[in-house]
Amino acid sequence: MNYIKLLTAAGAALLVTGCVNLLPETTPSSIYRLSSPEPSGVMVAGREVVRVDLPLAPRGLASDEIAISLQHGELAFIDGAKWIAPTPRLVQDLIIESIDAFEPDLIAARPEDGVRADYELHTEIRSFEAVYRDGPDSAPIAVVRMRVRIVRLDDRSLLGIHAVGAQAQARSNTVGDIVAAFDAAAQEMASNISAWATLQVEMYPVEDAGED
Repeated sequence: MNYIKLLTAAGAALLVTGCVNLLPETTPSSIYRLSSPEPSGVMVAGREVVRVDLPLAPRGLASDEIAISLQHGELAFIDGAKWIAPTPRLVQDLIIESIDAFEPDLIAARPEDGVRADYELHTEIRSFEAVYRDGPDSAPIAVVRMRVRIVRLDDRSLLGIHAVGAQAQARSNTVGDIVAAFDAAAQEMASNISAWATLQVEMYPVEDAGED
């Protein structure tokens, strides 16, 4: 265990070759991404625009490192493997893609798009790590937890707060299977958030301004 460099100590990573290993080495990084939901292609006139903000995240989950949780909640990273983007951007993209694919009554936008939005979706990443509950040689469980808030922008009303959690068991202690478990958990989480956002919009519609 002397070779494990934890986030709290040095912010370093664990080596991953075929399996998760505790020996530090310098290796080229492989880049991983989450899969994208298939767009439905359905277009509905008069759709509401939901602006999806970049999620807030604790420092240890705000980078492009793939996080793992060891005993006593100690956070470390997989060496030689990174996400294609920082985790908050990865999650934001997935939520937008999920709304586009599954919620034909909504249009998802980013703040930088500069479009007028009817609603604003704020999210916070609470967990986005592979948890080794049965020891460092076991197949971990990808755990994703988020807190979501939706605001109606015409009157700045907070419409609802939602806690979302999903997890998926990796088939083995290899990088590919760990990433696949992250993908399964993140897809479930994003689908849950997009469906919840649609429900809030249906329950609390923007009031029509009326005609002059």
